[in-house]
Amino acid sequence: MSNLPSVVVSGFSRTLSVVWVAALFSSHGMAAQRGRQTSPGAKPAVDVVQSVGCVERRDGNPETWWLTRAVDPRVTQPGVFSAAQIDTARGVAPGTNSFQLVGVADFLDTEGLLKSGRRREFTTAQNANATGDIRPGRKVLVKGMLITTGETRRINLLNVIGLADSCN
Repeated sequence: MSNLPSVVVSGFSRTLSVVWVAALFSSHGMAAQRGRQTSPGAKPAVDVVQSVGCVERRDGNPETWWLTRAVDPRVTQPGVFSAAQIDTARGVAPGTNSFQLVGVADFLDTEGLLKSGRRREFTTAQNANATGDIRPGRKVLVKGMLITTGETRRINLLNVIGLADSCN
C-alpha cells in the first residue's frame, strides 16, 4: 500500500477514497485475468456438465484421453458428486457420444501423472496427488467444463469417479 498515492486534502476521507478506488480497479482486473465474471448469479461462459462413459487412451504425440460411449452431457453444479449421483451413474447404459478429456493428469495413476507434461520436474512419486480414477477401459462419472469449439468436443475435468473397472 505504500506505493499508492496519498492525497490529504480534506483529511482521512480523501486518502481512504484513493485506496478504495485502487482496490476496486485491482479486484476487477484480477477477476478479468482469471476469466471470472464479477456479478453474482451470472451464467458462466462455459457450462459445467456431467456425463458417464468409458475411458479410452489414444496414442499420439501427445497421447490423448477420451470419454467414449458417453451419455449426453447434463448441465450440473460445480463441486463434488453426491452419493445419490454416483449410485445413479452406476446403472447408466452406454451412450453414443465421445469427448476428449482435458486436464487428466491429476486423475491418472502416479506414473501417468509424472509422465504428463513437465510434472516430473516439480513432483515426486512420494508426493504425487493422483487419484488413479482414469484408466483405459474403465467406466467413469465425470464432471467438467464443456468446450465445444471446432469439431472436437472436450470436457476439462473437475472431478472423476471410477464406477467400474470395465465398461461391459
